[in-house]
Amino acid sequence: MQKGGHPYIYVVGATGTAVIDPISWQLIVIAPGIVPGPTGFLVDNHYLDQSRRLWSVSSATRPVMPWEAPAQGGVYVWDARTFRNEKTIGLGQNVVNTVGMTPDGKFAVVPISTANRLNVYDTNSYEQVATVSVGARPWDMMVSSDGKYCCEPDMDSDWLTIVDPTTWKTISKVPTGEGTAPFMVTISPNNKFASVEGAGYHGGVYAGATGPPAIPTGKGFTNTYVDLTSQSVIKSLPLDFLAVWDEFTPNGKYDFIFGPLAAKTVVVDTGTYEVTETIQLQSTPSYITPDPNGKYVYASVKAGLQVIDTSSLQIVNTVPTGGVIGTPLVLK
Repeated sequence: MQKGGHPYIYVVGATGTAVIDPISWQLIVIAPGIVPGPTGFLVDNHYLDQSRRLWSVSSATRPVMPWEAPAQGGVYVWDARTFRNEKTIGLGQNVVNTVGMTPDGKFAVVPISTANRLNVYDTNSYEQVATVSVGARPWDMMVSSDGKYCCEPDMDSDWLTIVDPTTWKTISKVPTGEGTAPFMVTISPNNKFASVEGAGYHGGVYAGATGPPAIPTGKGFTNTYVDLTSQSVIKSLPLDFLAVWDEFTPNGKYDFIFGPLAAKTVVVDTGTYEVTETIQLQSTPSYITPDPNGKYVYASVKAGLQVIDTSSLQIVNTVPTGGVIGTPLVLK
């Protein structure tokens, strides 16, 4: 959708896709949504491939009752305009986690937690072109915008694996601390450091990072910053909630840390690696996305889209989305 050449905000959810005009802060239309897989969240990133398609995943599930059928894991490729499925790559009875892209969009990287590996796919041919063996329970990954680092946390190994995306060879394994259970990662816009969420649980498989049979390590929830040049820990911050994601403002000044079980986002000043603000949200966020213009950060909550001003770190608007909750995407 495009009027006047400016971007629109798409909140992509299972029940619909809410399209918002960021000039008037008005809901324009609610289009069809994307029905999530058995584990719920399907479109879990805003990174586009070389053909401007979205890649997402659905993880396998293990039946609880004898009459239940197991769900299979897979990778799904979507047209970012129509949200029509372009390709499905089956991955069987595997726990599949957040897919990421190389900066040029030519390769998609998919962590396979139950196989302790990364699958690398050519986004043009959909062929798997590399397999990277990593530590125990890979749960997430991200490639730096300069293409130098592919960072992937290994939850049961308590380290961050750093891979060279030009060769798909492991460069380093950085310990994040015994029992931290690192499972999610985001690389700073300047590519100097990585922000790594720690679950504080070991052994999670089909029921998520902290679900049974996972057991607590006693270290609690954390967020650890890792220097990518020296490949060492800068600082580890204790948290009072399970942080699953974080997003940096485009200038890298702030890191917004959030999760699906806490109705707030913690904002870290990356100049000091200290919490500078805690913003209370209307409900637990489905996801939080920064606007590329750097002025705002968008949180999808039950009441709609909450708009956070990055200069004041305050909520300045809540735009109703007709009940749609999902992933905010800024598309032009």
